[in-house]
Amino acid sequence: MKKILIIISCISAIALTVFSTWHMSRGRQGYEGEIGVTDIMISKYEAKAQFINDHFPMVHAYTGSETVARRILSAVYENSLLYGLSPGLILSVIEVESEFNPRAYSAAGAIGLMQIMPVTGTDIGRSLGLWVNNDHDLYDIEKNIQIGVVFLKECIERLGERNGLGYYYAGHNTEHYHRYTKKIAVARELWMVYRARERA
Repeated sequence: MKKILIIISCISAIALTVFSTWHMSRGRQGYEGEIGVTDIMISKYEAKAQFINDHFPMVHAYTGSETVARRILSAVYENSLLYGLSPGLILSVIEVESEFNPRAYSAAGAIGLMQIMPVTGTDIGRSLGLWVNNDHDLYDIEKNIQIGVVFLKECIERLGERNGLGYYYAGHNTEHYHRYTKKIAVARELWMVYRARERA
C-alpha cells in the first residue's frame, strides 16, 4: 500500500511538472503574440503620425487652425486605409473642391470639405450607419470625408479613375470631366512634390 502511494505521488509530481512547463510555454507564446500586436499598432500609429507631420504645414496654411488641420489629415489617413484610396488623391479632391474649408458651400448646394450634395450625404450616410439628419451634419469634418471617400470610391470602381472623378464632380455632365480631372492631376503632382520635399 505504501509503495502504491509513493508511485501515485511520483506520477502526480511528474504530471504537475509537465503541466507547469506547458502552461509557461503557452504563456510566453501569448505574451510574444501580444508584443507582435503591439508592434503592429505602434507601427500604424507611427505611420499615421508621419503622414500628418508630412502634410500638416500645407493643410494648416489653408485652414489657419492646428486642430482643424490635424482632424482633416487624421480622417484622410484613416479613410484611405479603410477604403483603399490613395491619401494623395483624397487630399487633391479636398483641395480642388473646397481648399480645405470645412464650411464651404457651393452655388449648387454642395457642402463641406469634399462638397457633398445633401441627397448623396443622406444616402451614403445611412448605408454607413452615420447620423446625417440634415445639411448641417455634412459640415462635420469626419463625416464629410468618410462619405466623400465612399462616394469617390464607388464612382471610380464603376467608371474607372478618370470618368469616376468626372462623375464625382459633375454627374452625367461629361463635358466638365476633362477640366476637373486635369485639376486633380495637377494637385496630386504638387502634393507628391511637397511630400518629397518635406521628407528630404
